[in-house]
Amino acid sequence: MLEYIKGKIVNKGEDFIVLEKNGFGFKILSPSDFTSEDVKVFTRINLKEDEIVLYGFKTIEERDLFDKFLTVSGVGVKHAFSILKRYSVGELLQIIEDGDVEALSEVHGIGKKTAQRIILELKGKLDFVRLEIVDDIVQALTNLGFEKKDSVKAAREAVKESTDLQTALKKALQKLSEKG
Repeated sequence: MLEYIKGKIVNKGEDFIVLEKNGFGFKILSPSDFTSEDVKVFTRINLKEDEIVLYGFKTIEERDLFDKFLTVSGVGVKHAFSILKRYSVGELLQIIEDGDVEALSEVHGIGKKTAQRIILELKGKLDFVRLEIVDDIVQALTNLGFEKKDSVKAAREAVKESTDLQTALKKALQKLSEKG
């Protein structure tokens, strides 16, 4: 419905931003740390009985991971925000893939049982995050003249280290330049 909003941050709190766009001020609850003033915020709307809540994220991957956390029994918005504040998307993918209950238990409000449930319910179901980034990196690398086969391999290795598109693209370029 509302994929993203581009605008200017006019106010910030611990768990929210106020984004001004065309004379409207949108209060957006967010675990993300937006550092610049002009931003693109990927959104999710939650319609409650008595209010409309807008959630915002720096990346599509962060938003999609938030959605996945909410599918886990016993995990709500506060837990999902705490997890996303503590770890990057790349770190979370690795923690869940490795079944690292201890790391997930370090998050405020997440006990061992909840951490185990998150890992159990999400392990093997988060490849969609990596696949989107891999596709973007491969496209960028092939546009730069690299072979598709080499680009795919470098992109897959790079997203294991980071799911931030710019960082992963730099890592993939480094891997290709080391090879060549």
